[in-house]
Amino acid sequence: MVTKRQHEPESLSGYPLPAFPDKHPSRLDCGYDIRRLLIVDDDQGVLNLVAKMVSRLGYQATTTANAADALLCLADTRYHMVLSDYAMPHMDGYQLADQIREKYFGTRIIIMTGHRDPDLIAMLEHSGIVDGLLFKPFTLNTLKEKLQLADDSYFHRQTSSP
Repeated sequence: MVTKRQHEPESLSGYPLPAFPDKHPSRLDCGYDIRRLLIVDDDQGVLNLVAKMVSRLGYQATTTANAADALLCLADTRYHMVLSDYAMPHMDGYQLADQIREKYFGTRIIIMTGHRDPDLIAMLEHSGIVDGLLFKPFTLNTLKEKLQLADDSYFHRQTSSP
């Protein structure tokens, strides 16, 4: 039987440390690998292709074919970013993003979609839940730009919060 022991952080000043992550996290966000991505899509071909693309950009990718499995992965491992398809059975990418935003502080979320419906795009862009949209099909350069923009968007949101 393995026993785990939690060690509470100690303050050098004598004042208690905050219980929650710093409101203005650094780009190095201690606690998880900043190069680890979770890719969620019900199309195996898209999963394989996007995994190869992010690997070429220096990321470590985990793939899963549905939102329920994605939530299990997130419960087990900390990911820097989730790239999720929008249209999936049982739980769409927006519903998944909402759960991720509630439960996994600091995880960036990009929704991949082939849909060009203006109402859907406006809803996703103005929701405050996702950090970026990636329209299929996309190139390696577009993916690279969106990953960077999602990080920039996240850090801007964190530093501009009251």
